Amino acid sequence: MQVPDGTVAVELRGPADAGTAVVCLHGLTAHRATWEPVARRLERRHRLLLVDLLGRGSSSPAPNAAYDLATEAERTRHVLEALEIRRPVIAGHSHGAAIAVALAAGSEARGLLLANPVTPWLSRPGLLSVLKLPGVQHLLPPLFRLFRTPLTRYMLVRRVFAESRSMPQGLTAAYAEPWADVDRARTLPELLKQWDPAELAAFSGIAVGRVRVVAGRQDRRVQLDDARRWAGCLGGTFTILDGCGHSAPEERPEAIAAFLRELLARTESETTEVDRG
Repeated sequence: MQVPDGTVAVELRGPADAGTAVVCLHGLTAHRATWEPVARRLERRHRLLLVDLLGRGSSSPAPNAAYDLATEAERTRHVLEALEIRRPVIAGHSHGAAIAVALAAGSEARGLLLANPVTPWLSRPGLLSVLKLPGVQHLLPPLFRLFRTPLTRYMLVRRVFAESRSMPQGLTAAYAEPWADVDRARTLPELLKQWDPAELAAFSGIAVGRVRVVAGRQDRRVQLDDARRWAGCLGGTFTILDGCGHSAPEERPEAIAAFLRELLARTESETTEVDRG
């Protein structure tokens, strides 16, 4: 699908007449495969939209595309309008949860499911400051293309999954291979340079239907107290999943699917009551 600054790959799953759609947004350097385990559990009865954010997965960016939070949200809004998806439930993982909040602030959403969410209090790693040094922007893409598989495996094993043995077979390759593309590899330093969790502070206290924030007890990237605090700022509920690291949609897909079913049932029931009134 064409957007003003590139092409965004999308995948629609489930019955076209299933009612409220669930929009699934992945993390900063991932792609829509993050939501595949959840989609398989919901697609028989529910409509889902899985999105490859610009420059990731099968999506291709134009040169000089922006990746700040507001632009990512506006780009996603363009996709929803083109597909005529109105008042969805938005499910976001990690940075995708930040985009979900920004997106909901500027449009009508029935509810949010935020899994392992980036919060306004998450600090940018100091190492990212090297991206401002001369030459790094050109050096990093070919290095990442060359070492994409071991680097991806390191991140999944050491930073994402609570238990490496719970990683699905082939997951490393699924996440690593899109970065073999030259244009997508060039996107990486821009993503990391422009990523700033502090941008979320502007959306604290927004009015969005129902919100559930889900965190993994073994998450090594997002602090539980920060996730709990963020749920309070958004007026939502907070749930901790045991045996789960930083990828609840892949580590505990049955729980995430159940939360989405509950959210869909409650929001649709509330809509029916309003219509009757």
